[in-house]
Amino acid sequence: MADANGPGEYVREVTENTLAYLQDLQKEISALRSRVSALESEKAQLRSEVDLWNEEMSKQYAHIEQQNANLANLYVTSYRLHETLERKELLGVIQEILANLVGSEECAVFGLTPNGDALEPLCLFGLDPERFQRLPVGAGIIGRAMKTGTIFVADDPMPEWALAHELNLTACIPLSLDGNVIGAIAVFRLLKHKKGITRVDRELFELLATHAATALYCTDLHARMRLQQQLP
Repeated sequence: MADANGPGEYVREVTENTLAYLQDLQKEISALRSRVSALESEKAQLRSEVDLWNEEMSKQYAHIEQQNANLANLYVTSYRLHETLERKELLGVIQEILANLVGSEECAVFGLTPNGDALEPLCLFGLDPERFQRLPVGAGIIGRAMKTGTIFVADDPMPEWALAHELNLTACIPLSLDGNVIGAIAVFRLLKHKKGITRVDRELFELLATHAATALYCTDLHARMRLQQQLP
C-alpha cells in the first residue's frame, strides 16, 4: 500500500493544483474576452455616435453656410439696385437678379400709366410684347396685386380669375414707395432646374418690393433733373 505522503499523493496534489489553476486561468481568459467584446461594442457605439455627430455638424455647417450665402445675396441685391441712376441699367440689374437668384428668364417690370388706371411695361424679358401692352389695374392676378399691394406667389391650381396671359405666372411683386404702389415685377416660367419658390425667394421678393421701387423712383428723378438741366 502506497504511503499517503509518498510520491503518489504529491503527484495528485500537483495535478489538482494545476487543474484548479487552469480553471481559474480559463475563467480569467473568459472574463477578459467578455471585457474585450464589451469594449469593442462600446468602441463601435462610440464610433457610431462620433460619425452621427460629425454628420449632424456637417449638416449644421452646410445650413449656416447656405444662410450666410443667402444673406450675402440679399445684401448684394440691395447694393446693386442702388448702384446706378440710369433706368436702362437698373432694369438690366433686375433682370440679372431674377435670372440668377430666382431662376426665371421670363419676367417683366411694369409702371403705372400717367392716370394710374393701368400698367405698361418698362421692360420685358423673354415675353411677347403684344400680350403685355396695357394691363388694367384691378384685373387679373397682376392687376389685383397692384391694387392690394400684396405679393402674389402662384399656388396649384391657379386662381380662376387669372387672365390668359397669366397662366404661367409664378409671382407678382408690387413695388411700393411710401405706401403707394408705383409698379410691379412679374415673374413667369421658372428654369427647369428650379422646382418652386423658396423661403429665400420670398425674402428676395420683399426686398425687391421696396428697394426696386425706390431705385426706379430715383432713376425717374435723375432723368427729370437731367432734362431740366438741358432746357434753356
